[in-house]
Amino acid sequence: MSETVHYKGIATKINQVNGKTLMQVAKDILKDRNKEIADYYDNAIECLCDSFYREFFYHSKTQTLYKLDNNEYEPDEDIIKANQKEDGTIEYELRYYNGGAGFDECIEEAFDKLYKPIKQP
Repeated sequence: MSETVHYKGIATKINQVNGKTLMQVAKDILKDRNKEIADYYDNAIECLCDSFYREFFYHSKTQTLYKLDNNEYEPDEDIIKANQKEDGTIEYELRYYNGGAGFDECIEEAFDKLYKPIKQP
């Protein structure tokens, strides 16, 4: 059943530690969660973000992997926004009808708005 949903949370950039690539970091997270990468996934990041889509998000335009911490609220009208905080995390709020869009599409749109280049007059 489709319904309007409302999420508000924080996205924290996952850093590459000890010279690991984001792909290796994603593989480590999947391994820690006992999740194997199925053949239909192109890579570990895709598997991680699909399998745990409310916990992890990969913004392809900035090639950044984020850990998501969010809460669900009662919906009223559509809201899709994200704001950079001083500590480097990204605060986001999504409220949308899930019969017309999915969580991953809406968070991508919010990040696209955040990273949209500023046009000079």
